Amino acid sequence: MTTVAATSASPESAAADDREVTVLDVGGTHLRRAVWSARGGLRGLVDEPTPSHLLCPDTPVAELRERLIAAICDAVPAGATGATGATRETGAPGAIAGVSFGAALDQRSGIVYGSAPLFGDETTLLDLPGLLHERRPDVEWHVVNDVTAALLHFASAPRRQGHRKVMLMTISSGIACRTIDRRRDVIATDAAGLQGEVGHLPATAALAGEPVVLRCDCGETGHVAAYASGPGIRRMADVLRERVGGRWDESLLGKALETGATFEAAFEVALDAADPLAGELLDAVTAPVADVLRTALCLDPEIDELALTGGAAVSLGRHYRASVLGHLRRQGLYLTADRAPEWIEERVGVCGPGEANGLIGAGIAALAAATGRRMEELTHPDAAAARGGPSHRAIVRDDRGLRLRRRPTVAPGPGELSIATLVAGVCGTDLQMLRGLRSDGAPVLGHEGVARVVEAGPGADLAPGTLVVVNPTHRTDPSFLLGHNVDGLLQERTLVPATAVRDGLVVPLPEAPELARTPELAALIEPLAVVRYASLALRAIRPKTLLVFGDGTVGHLAVRTARHWLGDDVRTVHVHHTQQGVEWSAAAPHAADVRRRHGTFTPGELAAALAPDGPVAVLLATPGVAMLPCLETALAATEGREVLVDLLGGVPRAASIPALPGVNLGAIRAANCAGVPEPPEIASLTTVDGRPVRIFGHRGVANCHLLDAVTELCREPGRYRDLVTHVVDPEEAVRIMSRLSVSRRRTIDGRRLIKLAVRMPAGETR
Repeated sequence: MTTVAATSASPESAAADDREVTVLDVGGTHLRRAVWSARGGLRGLVDEPTPSHLLCPDTPVAELRERLIAAICDAVPAGATGATGATRETGAPGAIAGVSFGAALDQRSGIVYGSAPLFGDETTLLDLPGLLHERRPDVEWHVVNDVTAALLHFASAPRRQGHRKVMLMTISSGIACRTIDRRRDVIATDAAGLQGEVGHLPATAALAGEPVVLRCDCGETGHVAAYASGPGIRRMADVLRERVGGRWDESLLGKALETGATFEAAFEVALDAADPLAGELLDAVTAPVADVLRTALCLDPEIDELALTGGAAVSLGRHYRASVLGHLRRQGLYLTADRAPEWIEERVGVCGPGEANGLIGAGIAALAAATGRRMEELTHPDAAAARGGPSHRAIVRDDRGLRLRRRPTVAPGPGELSIATLVAGVCGTDLQMLRGLRSDGAPVLGHEGVARVVEAGPGADLAPGTLVVVNPTHRTDPSFLLGHNVDGLLQERTLVPATAVRDGLVVPLPEAPELARTPELAALIEPLAVVRYASLALRAIRPKTLLVFGDGTVGHLAVRTARHWLGDDVRTVHVHHTQQGVEWSAAAPHAADVRRRHGTFTPGELAAALAPDGPVAVLLATPGVAMLPCLETALAATEGREVLVDLLGGVPRAASIPALPGVNLGAIRAANCAGVPEPPEIASLTTVDGRPVRIFGHRGVANCHLLDAVTELCREPGRYRDLVTHVVDPEEAVRIMSRLSVSRRRTIDGRRLIKLAVRMPAGETR
């Protein structure tokens, strides 16, 4: 068996949570490396191609292994101080490294049996720890399977501390799973040091009513991975194309591929549009996965959570989960499926971004092995002390919905801050998470609002009482995305991790009287900062028209700031999603010059609403499902004009449109993160009919944009106050958010909801 902690903590291990570990995650396509500590999180993330059989199929395995070992060794800086502080042989300062390795390996010794993505069908044993130590004896090496590493991070979350067992299954270039017993922090293994190599179990599949027999990357036929892995899904798609012919050509999946979209992007877009053929393909490739999960739950009812991760599952998110659950409903557990169907459904889910990070798991495994401390002590060192101690109220989501609950108030450790939320905003992405449209895993949402520092841990230099806004997006550390994979502000106390504090994401604010008189304006700081970032980029073309798609908070803010931030003579055209939205805007004190409802006009009619000449700035502030058709409309309406487009809303990964065949819109949006680079990267493109267009996108903002937003709100608070349509306490917030999670109607208590602001009590915890 593999124990994530061997003994009780020794005095020497008391500072283990401050020690830094070089961590690596080695997969078939990517080799990621960073530095991690329990307190400070990840920093210095680097992502490189892996020297693997998958990427270099003609390279001899011996050469691939040599290049891979060299790359791993080179990732650990010479002279770094590790968990033990010294090498075993010399006593000189040493380093500690944790390696998450995508291969079947003996968990007791780290000896690699094989990996189809890394080494093809090669099965010669590889003593990876021995070879690493031979080349870099100054480093204390700890090697774990990549699924084990991802599971260690996933299972370490505070909300899983009460679980008995947690199972994680990865669906990517390969397939495997692991189960940990959280009561003992043990991952049991067999006589070969293995557990959960389910990708190479026998399986069957069918398409268009006929059986399919495919070869797995390991060389054998009829394995789970042959049909359900990332490469297996593409092979199954090829079979389906051959079998159904014309149906494929007429399907949205087939048409999307014809535009030059990648298979992954086309599959995702087709599923979003409920394309029947895409659904048929998905059900075929998830059937072997559902068979494995069904057996696992049948044999071990102590599994309290069973999560799916890996690129294939995470990118398809809710679609993947729905397909798996469909199989489990149609052919479920005997009697249990009929008598208690919710028992299965509440256990099965898809990981959100950053929830199962192999880099962090490799760090946990390395520190646990080096110090003998339990996983909970390493990742949440104050959690045990918090039980029975101070507590605070939080709006918590789980499989049963939203509830107002008391949670332990944990004192900040080194570099951390404890802050008290004053006002938190609820935005469109929060509602998407509540509706299951996003798979982010934080139980407590909320990335908008202001707070006061209550307590600072050692090394954190913000004084108690300081008014702050938290920048929710970390530029380099994917383990911090406030309210998405880290608990957010919809609670009375929030513990801000050291990685965010260290990198300046907790931003002090001036004690502005405008915010004191109208505190609910704080819910607009982050969305207004997003508009500020967009405006700084869009004004470069000196637009005569601002064309805004989307009638949520950001869309309205863009209209209201246009003449201040883009130019006095700019014409504003606002495209709404509903007639109710058009009517609300018409009655508002600061409406756009022209208001339209999407789908009620031709491109020519929309073009006629623009200023008669001059450049056009386009702001697409819409959810991902509406982004692509709105972009098509915008390009059609601006023909013959200079145009600059901001993909501000969500964009499906690797998405493309017919007007721009082969252009990865998701990559364009991802090029700008948290205000970096400055100025933003803008793609100069040519449409299919030869028109030049420029497009950019962004996720997150820089601190300066947040401060600019505060300045603007204080400059003219009356221009924005009416956008905060509902100001409520936590109890009322639970009612409203629960209603919005099951309905897209935005009329609450007789009023259209634009921005919901939640006032949190500022009293002491108890």
